[in-house]
Amino acid sequence: MVLVALYTTYIVVLITLSMSLNLIICYVIIRKIKAIEIPHLFILSISISDIVHTVVGLVSEVCVLHKVTSLKNSYVSVGASFLTYSISVSNIMQIVMISAIRVVALKRPMFYFENCDKVKYKMASLCCCYFYGILWASFPLLGWSKYEEDLDKKRCSLDWNLTKSNTFSYLMFAFIFCYKLPTTLLIWALRVKHQTVDEHRRFRENRPNEQIEILEKAYLKVLLCSAIAYFVVWTPYSVVSLLSIFKVKIPSIIFTFCALFAKLSAVLNALVNCYINKSFQAHLHDLRIFQCFLKGKRIEHKNISWAEETQVAETGLT
Repeated sequence: MVLVALYTTYIVVLITLSMSLNLIICYVIIRKIKAIEIPHLFILSISISDIVHTVVGLVSEVCVLHKVTSLKNSYVSVGASFLTYSISVSNIMQIVMISAIRVVALKRPMFYFENCDKVKYKMASLCCCYFYGILWASFPLLGWSKYEEDLDKKRCSLDWNLTKSNTFSYLMFAFIFCYKLPTTLLIWALRVKHQTVDEHRRFRENRPNEQIEILEKAYLKVLLCSAIAYFVVWTPYSVVSLLSIFKVKIPSIIFTFCALFAKLSAVLNALVNCYINKSFQAHLHDLRIFQCFLKGKRIEHKNISWAEETQVAETGLT
């Protein structure tokens, strides 16, 4: 019962954080940012995906945990697993896509402004990412592998127990195209971006009057942090799942911990943009709730400073 209570508390806290932070991100982009560029569009898309993941995936897991919904042969559990899988893959691909687009913007700025900045291109890029995620999540529904109980029997997931003959081939291809390929593309894109940013920095030092209207260092930092965060939270779950395929015995508690750690992906996009993206921080400071919080912090800081000054003065008198 204690483990169930801790598990439920963790999921509820995660739901609260994900909903509040991602809704704030959506509000800032839609209401506060006047010129929505491609990076803003992708950030908005990931936040909306995370909200859907939270409402469907995390809530359904709480229902399964408290036996409100059955885990076996349940459309709710399979649907939640399908959504979680497709959203996770599409979010990773969106980070890859935006990194590739920034490489184009840095390397070929004229081509970027003439073609990539158009609405059709933006929507086509997003649709490709979602199609990629839905495609790989649909294969188990179409007969190539299947959705089955997770190894700790607390949620529905991929068939890690290899109960179907063609599951092994699917899992190997999924690992290559949903994990290995995005990782390779991200490393390449971020490396090219870093080199190009350095080249532009030297170019500006030599010719300070030149103005290149592209966002460089800020986007590089945000994308790098987002990519690292996504793969950090998903790698433990991927590793233990792959080990289970090759009949390596893993304690259930370790698998549960890795699965819960992977669920932090629902708040990564919001956390990275709230705490690292300076343009978002500027808009957050304009929100009333943050103004009240910051005002309270300033008052508290002044009271502490006044108390320290008073204590020093009294010590001097004695």
